[in-house]
Amino acid sequence: MKLSGTNILTCSALFFCVSLSHFSIAGEVSPLESYPEVNRIWMGLEEGSIRPAAYQKVRSIMDGYLSLQAKDGQLLKKGELWAVFDLEQIEIERSNLDLEEEKLELQLRKDSEDFREAHISLQLELHEAESKRQALLDASENPSIPTDLRKRAGEAILKMDERLDLLRQKAAPETMDRELKIKETEGRLLITRQRKQFLALEKRSRLIAEFDGELRLSNTIKKAIEEKKDAEGADALIWVASNQHIATIVNDDKFEIVVTAASPLLSQIQREELLVYLQEPRTGRLIAGDYARTDEVDTGGEILQKFVFTIQDDSIEDARHSSGQRGLVHIYRKFQQPVRLIHKKDIAFAAADILATSGWDGLVRNLWPGSTVIQVGPQTIAVMSDNEN
Repeated sequence: MKLSGTNILTCSALFFCVSLSHFSIAGEVSPLESYPEVNRIWMGLEEGSIRPAAYQKVRSIMDGYLSLQAKDGQLLKKGELWAVFDLEQIEIERSNLDLEEEKLELQLRKDSEDFREAHISLQLELHEAESKRQALLDASENPSIPTDLRKRAGEAILKMDERLDLLRQKAAPETMDRELKIKETEGRLLITRQRKQFLALEKRSRLIAEFDGELRLSNTIKKAIEEKKDAEGADALIWVASNQHIATIVNDDKFEIVVTAASPLLSQIQREELLVYLQEPRTGRLIAGDYARTDEVDTGGEILQKFVFTIQDDSIEDARHSSGQRGLVHIYRKFQQPVRLIHKKDIAFAAADILATSGWDGLVRNLWPGSTVIQVGPQTIAVMSDNEN
């Protein structure tokens, strides 16, 4: 059965409680100075894996033909070009983008002409409306026209005034210029966005080594190369599907231990104080690693935090033989100053009532006044006396 770090700690706690039932206190607790000085405390177990520190898995950015510029097993220098996607697709995208820009310029010219024609039409409509208003005004002021008709002419003038206001707003040069500018801005922003997308695609079509390392082509690519050689007698373009694994670039001068930390205890520790030992499955030897960074991995459903530890130089050879394997990782908190390490079972019954009400910190202060709990682990406690601080 696979145990997570949390389950392992739970089992340890149960074992601890059982062991306490067989423990009895004989006399007073020992002075704090009699407990061993250490520079770390065990915090629990997690599962982890070993991998090269410089490791890049490369996948295809699109469907297309790939031209390899380097061979399987070749040592690449940082920045070296090792593969290029067939430029035919890139050139098609470039031509399409150029065509879209030409279409935009034509459309902008057409819009400008349409707006000028619309402006002329609006001016004519405005002139006609003003003439009609004047005729209505003349009628409303003509005493020879019946009063009822003059009244209706006055009402029509009010409606005509509203229409004239709208026409004047629409026909105003600044209004038409603003509308034309908005359409132009929208079109150019779209082209700019497409241009940036194309440049990103063009850049990603040239596969560059991000660090010094060995090129290891995927089995699928190696098989495709052999089939092409058999069929055509020479290296040829290889067809790859989008997101297909193409190759891995590895530099195994350095290695890392990667842990997906689930234990709630780890959230209490400054990451720079973390120290791990992975138990190498083949030999059982412990491989030491110092905290380097935390990577976030998007699994699609959640974001996982992975703690990454750089393997110490004296464990490199063991790590090289165990690369890719998983194993139990002992997690420690390390201290800048020595602390006293006390097993919980040695003091748990010394003042059980204080432990129950004030926890380990209260119990330690009661047993050794002037002392402080630095860290509580699953089995032990790190304590420091004020005199030793």
